[in-house]
Amino acid sequence: MNIIIHEPVMIKEAIKALNIRKNFIYVDATFGLGGYSRKILETKGCNLIALDRDPDVKKFSTSFKKSYKNRFQFILGTFGSLKNILKDKKIENINGGIVADLGMSNLQIEDGKRGFSIKNFGPLDMRMSKTGVSAEHVVNFFKENELSDILWKYGEEYKSRKIAKRIVYERKKKKISTTHDLANLVKGVKSNKKPYRIHPATKTFQALRIFVNNELEELKNFISDSINLLTPGARLVLITFHSLEDRLVKSAFNKVCKKNQTTNRHLPSSDQKIEPKFERVGKSFYFPSSIEVAKNPKARSAKLRVIERVSL
Repeated sequence: MNIIIHEPVMIKEAIKALNIRKNFIYVDATFGLGGYSRKILETKGCNLIALDRDPDVKKFSTSFKKSYKNRFQFILGTFGSLKNILKDKKIENINGGIVADLGMSNLQIEDGKRGFSIKNFGPLDMRMSKTGVSAEHVVNFFKENELSDILWKYGEEYKSRKIAKRIVYERKKKKISTTHDLANLVKGVKSNKKPYRIHPATKTFQALRIFVNNELEELKNFISDSINLLTPGARLVLITFHSLEDRLVKSAFNKVCKKNQTTNRHLPSSDQKIEPKFERVGKSFYFPSSIEVAKNPKARSAKLRVIERVSL
């Protein structure tokens, strides 16, 4: 049996950004294999709520409960429902901070049966929660224009129309049911004399994964819930890995950190500015160090952004 290891990205920077304090409550919204959770609990005598939508990670939380007792609790659920999940636990606010690593877990990537990886042969699934519509269903039953829209909107795939057309053509002959079926199909459409820096199907796989798991809507809801849950002094730390999610995070952070102008031009000028309730901590964003990228190439596209609530 292969042991799956997941190296948390920018963990030192994230822990520093969270400003962990004793007896305060923190949330790790993407538990995975527990890298962030363990470091948070080891840093100070704080309390941690860990969340994940993938049922396969629940077993990894057992050792945490044994080690940290009442300081730790794991909840199976989507972070887009964070506020309601915490409300069910009688938790109305978070006074410490919330962190989320938006990248894929090695637990999901390395397991061929999950269908996330181009290199690993397996069913074309991609469902993080193991429920709902699979990528295989989308590829084999969605209309050509719907497929094209998904590939363009969520993968920024410039050959989205050609790929969608080929998918519809090929599925008439044979069902597209595995990761390699789809990867080879896309590779055929995007044939190029020059070698690709990444696999030609990377954007297609990204698009399908984001669509199947409703990732961007979940992220929007998560940011909104987090902003409403945090009390003054608490921080929100997010690590993004692709442009779509990073633009969304950047826009949301800019909105809550900016001095808003009232829409009424007849008000006195002294009353025009409304002080923001959040402020950025340090720079607008941080990259991983060159040393970390050399050790863990998956960190190369990461960006860390952090904000702190300063008033209610």
